[in-house]
Amino acid sequence: MSAPRRSGLRLPVVDFLDTSVFVEILDVPHMNAHRKAILSEMDARLDARVRFVLPTATVIETGNHVFQIKDGAARRTCAATFMNLLLRTARGEAPWVLHERTWDGDFISSLSRGGTTGMDLAEHAVCQQLGTGDLSIVAERDLYASRAQAEVRIWTLEATMGTWAELP
Repeated sequence: MSAPRRSGLRLPVVDFLDTSVFVEILDVPHMNAHRKAILSEMDARLDARVRFVLPTATVIETGNHVFQIKDGAARRTCAATFMNLLLRTARGEAPWVLHERTWDGDFISSLSRGGTTGMDLAEHAVCQQLGTGDLSIVAERDLYASRAQAEVRIWTLEATMGTWAELP
């Protein structure tokens, strides 16, 4: 997991958290089969000084999963935990940060082009590859990487998303 070097210096590593990882951290019922391994891996990455970013789509998709929990008591408990994680994020107390950027024309254009996937949004739809949420995570990662001196990746458990987890 070593970062690439530029001019003999090691670049920091930044991982964007995909929904498949965040639901494990949050412990969403029926989406948490790998929670222990994910928490252990997160600790290892934090020890290795990997920084985490919580993308907009991950927040929205995770919220949708929480709101679809069938059992009302479990939904309430998970929603309260989710809300508290978001408030900790807003206060800078979580082990991740937000990528504070605006959804402007350039970002929407990048999303429509499919970011660095080599396939635009329509092609992803035809091939049933990445949905708009996942494409927005790729585009957000690409935008962040264009501004940062870092190795920027996406931490995901999904095979299809994993295809584009590393920058080309």
